[in-house]
Amino acid sequence: MKLYSVLTDDLAHCVITGSPTVAIHHVFGAANRSLSEKYGFVIPLRPDWHNMADYGIHFNRDLDLYWKRRAQEYYEAHYGTRAEFMREFGRNYL
Repeated sequence: MKLYSVLTDDLAHCVITGSPTVAIHHVFGAANRSLSEKYGFVIPLRPDWHNMADYGIHFNRDLDLYWKRRAQEYYEAHYGTRAEFMREFGRNYL
């Protein structure tokens, strides 16, 4: 499956720095990784902003929640209700 994002128009540049060196981050990982791909909840991050530094999204709860909330808002505006989001993703981030 070709990855696409509903959270950015440009998967080739970091959403924070604009760098062309990126790793693709699944906003909802682990068991929900395939749902992130299905709904386009992926973002490009420079490796340090992904998981190579303590400020990266994997270690920065505020940054992680920011993108989870944006994804949930998009879901509720385009795909379904909050209850449906919670059934699919397991919790409410808003």
